[in-house]
Amino acid sequence: MELLEPTRLFLRFLQHNPLIRSQIRAAPGKTLLYAGKVISDAWKEVEQLKVSYPEYRDKQTLSEVLARIALVGQPYPTLLSWGLSLDRIGVYKYNGFIAWRALSGIFAANAVGAVSFYVGSGVSKKDLKVFAATEISVLARNPRIDQTTRDALGYYERCLRTGNPDMNFGFIHG
Repeated sequence: MELLEPTRLFLRFLQHNPLIRSQIRAAPGKTLLYAGKVISDAWKEVEQLKVSYPEYRDKQTLSEVLARIALVGQPYPTLLSWGLSLDRIGVYKYNGFIAWRALSGIFAANAVGAVSFYVGSGVSKKDLKVFAATEISVLARNPRIDQTTRDALGYYERCLRTGNPDMNFGFIHG
């Protein structure tokens, strides 16, 4: 399988627009990365926790950041809507997954200070797709994250290396 033209167009857009890439970031100390089952929707769990616990309300997910990046003269009004459109074309792992890995990598690379993590309930190794494939390694190379985040990354890396998907559920750090 190969990338379809809409995915190539999206990746070229990201490559040629450093100002857009620089906007794919949370405020310092507010980055929130999450992973979880598609069925149980980790993002929904995150939203519920943000409502229930005031200390998490100001954390920013990739989707929230992408929703506020308006695009002019492009096929979609926001970077989020463009990214979501790629989920529905072709085979996901060759299109949507590749697009979300690119976006997640940029988000992780732009993180500053404390990074919070949420691993959803009932997660299995295959549910850690973008988190394991991209975010952990990109964050590990990011010189602007704090030491507690680095310690959490070490824990996640050990879990993945040993094939243990039973990572601490809920928020870690931040």
